[in-house]
Amino acid sequence: MPSDVGEFETGGERTFYKFLEGVAKPDAHYLCWYLPEVNGKEPDFLLYSDEVGLIIFEVKDWALRQIEEATPHHFLLQIKGKTESRGFVGDAHKIIKMF
Repeated sequence: MPSDVGEFETGGERTFYKFLEGVAKPDAHYLCWYLPEVNGKEPDFLLYSDEVGLIIFEVKDWALRQIEEATPHHFLLQIKGKTESRGFVGDAHKIIKMF
C-alpha cells in the first residue's frame, strides 16, 4: 500500500484506503497505486495481485439513500434533486482493454 499519500481528494477515498490497508495483506503480495495516470484517465486506485490480477477502483461518495435502483449494469441515483443514471460496465471494460 502506498504510504506516501499526503491528502485524499475525498473522505470516501480515505475510508476506502483504510479498508484496503486491512484486507490487502500481506503487503508483499499486493501493489497499490493512488490516482495513477492511465492514458489520460485517473482512476482512484489500482490494486495488483499475482493471484487476482489488476483491479481498478473508482470510489464514489454516494450515500445509500441516493441509490434508487442498482443492477449489475447501472445505478440510478438521486443527485441534488434530480435523477441520474450512471453506467459503469462499458467504461470499466474500455479501461481494462488498455492494459
